[in-house]
This record gives sequence, structure tokens and C-alpha cells, in this order.
Amino acid sequence: MDNNQSTDQKPSPAASGLYVHIPFCLQKCPYCDFSSFDDIPYLADNYIEALLRELRYYKNNFELNFDTLFIGGGTPTALTEKQLDYLFSGIYSMVNRKKMKEITVEANPETVTERKAKVLEANVNRVSLGCQTFHEHHLKKLNRIHDASAIYAAFELLRKYGTKNINLDLMFGIEGQSTAEVLENIKKAAALNPEHISFYMLTVYDHTEFGRLKDEGLLKLPEDEIMEHMYLKGAQVLEEAGYAQYEISNFSKPGRQCIHNLNYWKPGEYVGVGASAASCFDGSRYKNIDDVSEYIKRLKTDSDPAETSEKITPETALKDHIMLRLRLVAGIDPHVFRDQFSFDFESKYSNIISQFTKQGLAINDSRGFRLTKKGFLLSNEIIQSFF
Repeated sequence: MDNNQSTDQKPSPAASGLYVHIPFCLQKCPYCDFSSFDDIPYLADNYIEALLRELRYYKNNFELNFDTLFIGGGTPTALTEKQLDYLFSGIYSMVNRKKMKEITVEANPETVTERKAKVLEANVNRVSLGCQTFHEHHLKKLNRIHDASAIYAAFELLRKYGTKNINLDLMFGIEGQSTAEVLENIKKAAALNPEHISFYMLTVYDHTEFGRLKDEGLLKLPEDEIMEHMYLKGAQVLEEAGYAQYEISNFSKPGRQCIHNLNYWKPGEYVGVGASAASCFDGSRYKNIDDVSEYIKRLKTDSDPAETSEKITPETALKDHIMLRLRLVAGIDPHVFRDQFSFDFESKYSNIISQFTKQGLAINDSRGFRLTKKGFLLSNEIIQSFF
């Protein structure tokens, strides 16, 4: 990776999203499928240097215009105040903060101290707080290292120091969880009056600790019918509390949708820096290596950290559009679809559209084709039927 390469040798994507991956956390959750580690905090300083070096490469070789910044993980707030300060100052030395409509950082309750809340106040305008549940026995089941009181304390600190846009993550489908407990979680979260609530189902991935437990018959999740009831009732309670659904798992107050994530679902262009981070621009996709030590090593030697890259073919673009747009409540706009792909969505897929509308899993009208709440529960199967 040559940081001195001339800008006229590279395309100039108008990427609207910048993602920065921080892979460190205090304790790895047994369900977590993300690239995150709880045993390498000693690499944090060198890692921040490396990802800033990667960002500098983009700055020197591309004309990038970012609307949003999203710092995710892992747990970004597992970094020290000094490390966070250095990270933010490094990023803002290369990108125009004033042009960004939204700057988000992910945090876990146990990491939000008064000093860190002040750092966040000075550098971001949105915080996504990983709560999962307010029930102590379920927090223990998830191997979370915070209790319910830490959620309230973290939220209060963020508000005290000026964070006016907060998302709370809530999980349903935990072993032993009832629908009543799910709804109680939602009511407790809504009582805090956050601007956004993510309400998502526990998914067990094979290579996680929960995946191993499930394979061994030691993890028994609620039956599918109960999961469906949790989701449908939960969505209803969220909307009654003033949170409009705009994506399968996301609900917000008016005008408070996550701009960064909406760009993913358009789908739009974005740049990702850090280990495991993905980028999509100028007709290609890239994904960096997961290994943190190897990532640092490559950046120190100006080597490319990307593990994979691929050109986005017309077929891939079509699949991405259908897959990502059907995550949204708005669904597929027929006019946008025709403009992009030069054929009529309804004519091409009339049999599939008819099948799912008759089953009550989708709606098709002048606004386009979109899934119902029941359809969201079967979104993977519905999307696969198009290909």
C-alpha cells in the first residue's frame, strides 16, 4: 500500500459512510459473531496507529466525502480515554467532521465512565448502547459483565454530558425468556426515552460458544412460534411507545433513523478501516483480514490489509439491491429499481410477488414491494426465492 500514490491514478468514490472497527472488548460474549477479542488489549496503541495509517492511505489516494462515521466493534469504549482521544483526533485530522450528519460510537454500559462520557460528548453526536436485557438472570445467561443498574447509570451519564441521540440494543429469544419479559424490557427501555431502539433476535452462529453449546444440546432456545410472538408483540409495543419501525430490527422516533446503516441498506458506498472492516465503492468490494496482529503488521509495511476483493457484477448488484432493500419497511421502490436495472420489478417477479402477498408475508402496491412484519420473520427464505 503506497501512501504516496498520486490521486489521479485512483478513482474518486463519493463514499458516504466511514466505518472504523475497534476489535477490543472486556469480555467476549458467547453469542458474538463479530471480530472481537478480550485477550489482546496490549495491541490497542499499535492497532490505532495502523487503522489511522489505513485511513491516511484513503485520504491520500481518493476524493472521499463522508456523511457519517460509525465506530463499532468489539467495544470501542473499552479503549482508555487517552486512546479514544488519540483515535478521534487522528480521524478528524483527515476527514471533515463538519460535513458529517451523524457520528456514532458503540458502547457497553460497564465502560461508560464520567470521563469517557465527556470524551464522547466532545467527539460524537450518537451513542449505541448495548443493553440486551434488563433482567439480571438473562444478563448472566448472556455472560454480560454489567447489571441492569449499569444500563441506567450509563444512560444517565450520556444524557448528563450532552448525548442527544442514543440507541439501546435489546435482544429477544434468550434461553428461558418469556414474551412477558421481552415486553417488560421494551417498556423499561422506552421509559428512558432513547431516540432509537434496536430489537433483534438472538442468532446462534456455529463458531461461537453458544454454537458449541447448541450442538451439544446444552442451549435450548424458545420455539419458533414463541419467537414469532415475541417479535410481533414487541414490534407492536415499540410502535405504541412512539418508535416507528423502518428496518427488520430497528425502530426510531421520527427523524432519528440511523443514517449510517440506511446507507448500507440502500445499498450505498462506504469505506471501512480496521481489522475485518469491509468497504464498497467504485464498483468493488473489499474485506480486511480478521487477524489483528497481522493487520498491524501489514499496515506497518504499507501492505494491503484486504483479504478479499471482488468486482460488483450486474448480477451481484441486483441481488444486493433486493436483499438489502427488503430489510427495510419501505421495501423495493419500482421506480428506483427500473432506473438502476432497466427492467420492471413487478413484471419480472410477478409469480414470487403474488405468492408472498397471498400468504400475507408481503404487500405490493403503488409504493412498491415490501415485507410485512410476518414476512420479516421469514425474510431469508423470501429473499432466496428471487435467485
